[in-house]
Amino acid sequence: MNKHISKALLGLAAFLPFSGFSQFEPIQSDSEYKVHIDLTAIEDDKLTVEFVVPILMDDEVIYNMPRMVPGTYKVYDFGRFVNGLVAIGGRGDTLDVERLNTNQWRIKEAKKLYKIVYQADDTYDGEGTDIFAPAGTGFEDVFMLNTFSFVGFLDGYKDLPYEYSVKHPKALYGSTSLDRLSSDDELDVFTAQDYFELHDCPIMYAKPDTASVNVVGTKVSLAVHSPKGNLSAAEIMTGLTPVFEAAADYLGGDLPAEKYTVLIYGMDLQQSMLGVGALEHHTSTVVNVPDISDQYLKMLADEGMMQLLRDIVAHEFFHIVTPLNIHAKQIGEYDFMHPQMSEHLWLYEGITEYNAHISQARGGIISEEDFFANMMTKMASDRQFNEHVPFTTMSKYALSFYESQYLNVYEKGALVGMCLDLTLRDGSNGEYGLPDLLMGLSAVYGKDTFFLDDQLFDLMVEESGNEELRGFFARYIESSEPLPYRRLLSKVGYDYIAERTTETVSDGGLTFNVKGDFVTVGSYRVNDDFVSSLGLRRRDVIVSWAGTKITPENYQGTMAEFYKNAQPGDELDVTVMRVIKGKEKKTKLKGVVQNYTLEELDVLVKKQEVSTEEQALKKAWMNY
Repeated sequence: MNKHISKALLGLAAFLPFSGFSQFEPIQSDSEYKVHIDLTAIEDDKLTVEFVVPILMDDEVIYNMPRMVPGTYKVYDFGRFVNGLVAIGGRGDTLDVERLNTNQWRIKEAKKLYKIVYQADDTYDGEGTDIFAPAGTGFEDVFMLNTFSFVGFLDGYKDLPYEYSVKHPKALYGSTSLDRLSSDDELDVFTAQDYFELHDCPIMYAKPDTASVNVVGTKVSLAVHSPKGNLSAAEIMTGLTPVFEAAADYLGGDLPAEKYTVLIYGMDLQQSMLGVGALEHHTSTVVNVPDISDQYLKMLADEGMMQLLRDIVAHEFFHIVTPLNIHAKQIGEYDFMHPQMSEHLWLYEGITEYNAHISQARGGIISEEDFFANMMTKMASDRQFNEHVPFTTMSKYALSFYESQYLNVYEKGALVGMCLDLTLRDGSNGEYGLPDLLMGLSAVYGKDTFFLDDQLFDLMVEESGNEELRGFFARYIESSEPLPYRRLLSKVGYDYIAERTTETVSDGGLTFNVKGDFVTVGSYRVNDDFVSSLGLRRRDVIVSWAGTKITPENYQGTMAEFYKNAQPGDELDVTVMRVIKGKEKKTKLKGVVQNYTLEELDVLVKKQEVSTEEQALKKAWMNY
């Protein structure tokens, strides 16, 4: 039989009805998949997936759900969310299916195969709550669709295009970076050039709350789901626009992407246990944050919602450089079933994290002091990891031997970025820095070309023209020598002190929370002599401190002035409101100011005298 006639007959057979399944019956193609889901027909948090395969000439074929996806650095086995998989032939008959393991199904008589039908659980509510929320899926009033959790691919056909049809409630709008073939009130049809693009473009269907902005030719879109109304797309976009503009300025006035989509999913506190943060994609990100008021968040953390979102989104946004445009073969030819790790997580995550902070400092979004406070926090966090493991080794074995060390890519990895940037600046009188290196490599490689792991350092030396980098990479990334903070930071007007002991007046480690018109005790150092002498307790309302009435407006200044002038042995009177046996009671406390031996690690101190050269290099680096 003529091959083309055979394909045509198989395609016509697709019109035959299938008992028990929906009537998604497109003509088969020999060059693409056709996938259909119906968000209006969710049953028990399960989504029915209809997966029409291309015309096959194989005797058997294997259907795969990914074991792992880029950016997660953890095997999740998404096949465990698939139930009741059935293979349907062109005449409506069922074909034999053998489940090989958690993520793979063998289908025999593949030449007869028309479509695969199954149900998929979401990850937010049922089994699978170990899935990091931004990599998960929710099928309730709002739909977060990380497609890789419910759509797979056939062995040998991963690179075929997908036509992806989504039937949805009329009141919901689907925000995504995927291209739309068509759209109406109830059905969207998207297209993806291959499985990588399909998995890489999440969709959020929610009541429309969107905003967009154009940043140097890149359209940045934002969609927000906020069931309690604490998050607003318009307000968030106003706060995030300076981040995108600062990123463009940092990268030389250009962005290597035509579009970028930010999907913000507001969670209640119970859902937040699944993970607060984001998962990067090449042209989008999913951000999961608590749907709580800014005031309440400040009670739980040091920063408000806007800065939290700025830090998260800035990091994810810089992934348009690494790894979208600069990546190794392991990412360029990603293996969803047997993932291989690159040696250069310091580049993909660490450099990205550094860029998120330095670009905000250069753009005036955060202060110089805030930037260095962030870096000092990362220095402290780095000390919690194994200092003897080279970054290249840790990266390569991040899924096995060094899984516990992986998170250090966000800590020491960012510090590597800072030191690399300073090394480049110092070697060029400030004229050439890390962003210049990254954009140069992006121009050479781009999203469709990869490098081999063992080539990267030579490529960076060649691109930058800085031979000093060979020693930098050998000592601080391929080996585990401590980063040269003292030498490099001295060149921009800072003294780095690895360890310092200071005798000072104890502040008890006290922190305070503002609740309406009241200032309450948040936390304090355990077994501190000063706090013990006063007898302060958590949740005490501070009425007065050393004779000064305390208000939300003056408490910080009052405390600072007290500690500045206090001397060991001074007596202190504090009045608090305290709940005693269920009733509020005004209580007077008396204490004695105590000495405290403050032991500090990784201290940065501004030099009192800064040379002209140091000031010029700092200006080139930080724009301060």
